[in-house]
Order: sequence, then structure tokens, then C-alpha cells
Amino acid sequence: MSSLQRRLSLGLSLSLLVLIAGAWWLGHSSLHRSADALVLSRLEHDAGTLLAHLSFEDNGEPRVAETHLPPVTERPYSGHYQMLRTASGAEWHSRSLWDFSLAPPLLPAGTQSSWNQPGPDGQELLVWSAGYRRGDVEFTLSMAEDVRPIMRETRGFEHTVALLALLGFAGMLLIHHWILRRAFARLEPLYQDIDRLEAGATGRLTEAVPREFLPLVRKLNGLLAVQTARLERSRQAAGNLAHALKGPLAVVLRALESEAPAAQERDGARAQLAKVNALIERELRRARLSGAPAAGAWFDADAELGPLIRLLRQIYADKALRIDWTAPYPDPLPFDREDMLELLGNLLDNACKWGRQRIRVAIRVADGACRIEVEDDGPGCPEPALSEILARGSRLDERTAGHGLGLSIVREITGLYRGELRLGRASLGGLRAELSLPLA
Repeated sequence: MSSLQRRLSLGLSLSLLVLIAGAWWLGHSSLHRSADALVLSRLEHDAGTLLAHLSFEDNGEPRVAETHLPPVTERPYSGHYQMLRTASGAEWHSRSLWDFSLAPPLLPAGTQSSWNQPGPDGQELLVWSAGYRRGDVEFTLSMAEDVRPIMRETRGFEHTVALLALLGFAGMLLIHHWILRRAFARLEPLYQDIDRLEAGATGRLTEAVPREFLPLVRKLNGLLAVQTARLERSRQAAGNLAHALKGPLAVVLRALESEAPAAQERDGARAQLAKVNALIERELRRARLSGAPAAGAWFDADAELGPLIRLLRQIYADKALRIDWTAPYPDPLPFDREDMLELLGNLLDNACKWGRQRIRVAIRVADGACRIEVEDDGPGCPEPALSEILARGSRLDERTAGHGLGLSIVREITGLYRGELRLGRASLGGLRAELSLPLA
């Protein structure tokens, strides 16, 4: 079932059914217990009256002054019955029992019991029975009443309650359906923003949505921001590459247009073609280091750093670099995976390019921030040059064959996550790049 509205309606319907069924069962049990308690109390009271007019003959035969008994016990099958049995087998019963017997069990003196049993003429009897001792005679006195009139009233009341409960259930379902429709209508501005997003009229979704949907909208807006920044970097990289290719291609074109190019022109054209080839190789290397796209995935340093370093070792296999890395944080970091691979790919590619033998990478989490350190044992940069690299425009970085290569992308990604990039001299002797990215 993919409809959220149907799932909510089904959940509410089941909850209401369970609630109504439970309430009905509790009411039913309480009502029957109360009715039984009322009848049993009356039977016990009638038993007291009978005991007051009960006596025994010398031979143990019971005698009851029937003139003091209620008239209803004189009418056959009246629904009100009394019966007495002694331990010796003597019996007395009211005239109303006629030829029917309650057949009560003999109870020890001081005990009592109650039960339901069928009576004469299809009656439903509730029987109260107690054991007594008077002198040497032990006997059991049983009182019974036909409870069908009470049950008819009780069942009629239960049917009325059940009908009202069903009507209430249907009414609550209609109200719930109306509330859901009004609640989902509040998402209409979000649907309109999605249409505007497809048309390119906006870059964000409205956050004027119900509170339950706000985290989802914010996640989508964050993903849109990441994708927008990534698209901008791609456009900028394409512009930089086109600008870098424009000069060499112009030199080659002039050499080709010349009918008899001089040796100096041919050498210049070859040098420019080599530069074009280097630019293409650089872009292909960046594409490989960025890895496969996975929109919205977080960066798992422990899982991603190993394959990235193995790829760099293959690219720079001729240098036999030793790359040490540590990433003790076991959980994925809350940064976009593609951004972090591009960031680390540029830093490590730069370190591998200028490092002689050793590269060191460390990713740590401390004080609410992720700290990334990349060091190499290359020639490094003098202090004035470091400030110049960080101050350069991205286009100049892309055209410069030095430590500034790719740092503009690193700086942009760092800025996207409100982080900080610092460059300095590494303990290995080369360049040291240190980033601090807040986790929240």
C-alpha cells in the first residue's frame, strides 16, 4: 500500500475498532456482573427470610412456614424457586418448582456458591446455594431466579450501545478523512515549488509545510544546494579548461596555416600539443579520483580513503610513493561523498605530484569538526607563495602548474561546508594542507 492517506485511514480504523471492541467488552462484562450481583443479593435476602421460618422435625424432616413466603413461590414455573436438601437426603422445595429439580450439590456448612443453569420451560436460571448447620442437621439451601427478563433488558441496552458505537465509528472515519484531506492540502505549495523547480524558476523548495515534512524538505534543499554548487564547479572547470586550451590551439593553428612552418614554429606547436595532452590527462585523472556518483550519500572515510589511495598509487606508479593514512572515525561523516572525494582527490593528487617519497593523510573528528591533514615531502612553497595561492582566483589556479593546481576547487568545497583551509610547511618537509569542516 503506497498511499500515505490510506495507511493512516487503515491505522485509525483498526485502532478505533480495537478501542470500541475493548470498551464494548468491558461494558458488557461490567453490566452482566452488576445484574448477577443484584439478583444474587436478592436471592440471599430471600434465603434469610426462608431460614427465619425454617424448622426441623425430630426425624430431621424440614418444615417451612410457607405462609410467610412470597406468593410468587407458590405459582408453578414462576421463575422464583427455593429448594432445601439435608445431608440425610430429605428435601423441601417451593411449589413453584413443581416437578423440576435444581439438583444442587451438597455444600459444607459455611460455604456458598452460584452458577447458571437451564430451568423449566426454557428458563435461564441463576442459582445461589449455601451450606448450613442447625443443631445436628446439615443442609444446603438453594435459591434460583429466571434471569431472562433482566437479560432481555441488558441485551437491548447492549444493542443500542453497539448501534451508537457503529454510528460514532463511521462519523469519526468521515471526520478523519476530512482532516487528512485538509492536512495534505497544505502540501500544495510544495507541489507548486517542484513544478517551478522543474521549470528552473526556483532553486529551493518552500519550507512552509507541516512540521512532519520539514526535515524532508530541508534535506532536499540541502541536496539541491550541493548539486547546484557541484554544477557551478563543473561549469567553471569546463570554462577553465576551454580557456587553457584556447592558447595552445591558436599556436598550433597558426603553425598549420603556414605553408612552410619554420623549425621554431613546429617546436612551438609540439610544445603546445604536449600542454593540451597534459591538460586532458589532468582532467581524466580528476574524473577517476571523483569516483562513481552517488547522490546524497555521506562520506565514509574508512571505506573510501583506501580505494582512493590505491588509485593514486596506480596513477603515480613510477614514483613508488609511500602513502600513510589514518581515519579512525568509524561512522560516515555528514558530508556529500562526491564533494569529499573531489576535495581529497585534488589534495592528494597535488601531494603525489610534488611529493618525492612520502605522503601522509589523516582524518580525525574532534571538537565538533572533521579535521583533514595532507602532507608531502616535496619542495613545498615559501610563505609568501602560500598566501598568494590562497588569494588567487580559480581561473589562475587552473592554469598554473604548481601547488595551486586544484586548490580553488578545494577552497570552494571548504567554503560550501563553512570550513577553513590552511596551508603551511609539513613536518615531512613539503606542503601541508589542513582543513577543518564543522560537523553541524
